[in-house]
Amino acid sequence: MALVAAHAKSGNDYHVDLETAPHDIVPGHPFRLQLTVRDPRTKSVVGDFAVVHEKRFHLFVVSRDLEHYDHVHPEQEEDGSWAIDLILPRAGSYKIFADFLPTGGTPQVIARPIVTTGFQTDPTSAVASLSPDPSLCDTVAGMSVALELPPRGLVAGRDETLVYHVTDARTDAPVADIEPYLGAWGHSLIVSEDMRHVAHAHPIELVREGDPAAAGGPTLTFKALLPEPGNYRIWTQIKRGGVVATAVFTVGVASAPSNGQ
Repeated sequence: MALVAAHAKSGNDYHVDLETAPHDIVPGHPFRLQLTVRDPRTKSVVGDFAVVHEKRFHLFVVSRDLEHYDHVHPEQEEDGSWAIDLILPRAGSYKIFADFLPTGGTPQVIARPIVTTGFQTDPTSAVASLSPDPSLCDTVAGMSVALELPPRGLVAGRDETLVYHVTDARTDAPVADIEPYLGAWGHSLIVSEDMRHVAHAHPIELVREGDPAAAGGPTLTFKALLPEPGNYRIWTQIKRGGVVATAVFTVGVASAPSNGQ
């Protein structure tokens, strides 16, 4: 599936009201997050959502320094809102990205900030400062996940191909027993260093429906259009042996060549 990019806010965005209980979020302690989606024109509560990758609501929790990542799925309440219990690991500034498709509407990725107690630093000082990884290989849950970029690198505004090669970390053998996770062989969240651009993507290799023995790998192919130059953090989730593992990468995206070059 091609990557669908989104800005933190646009004129066609649905509104997402956010409440927490307790109001003050204490690091390391559970709190209740409640999200209410409202129609951008009528401001009425939206209650009907399409199922996308087995869920009607995907929620990503990312720290402002891009060091913490979580992918969870709230449950819908009787009043149409969505709620989930979360724990933020340390004091700081975070963003949540609500990813949903209202019935009859367009795909939405809406960002909202949240801040814990004990965070007294100027918010601008918490901005991530990323550098591209010198080696695009991450070892997680017994797998070596290597990210292959286009030969000339990533260029802003161009439809690019990101290819993951998955091998066994111990034997170096190709991994061909990747399990479906939420209707796909993998999930990637890609976030720009300034958190203005975010995308939720899935491999173009499709899971065969109705085949409980279906297995994926060792190659997973994602299509990505990254709108602006700069550095991006990528979290890619892969399921094997019943365990969902997250491989993390940082990549640089160059400016598009000027006309005539």
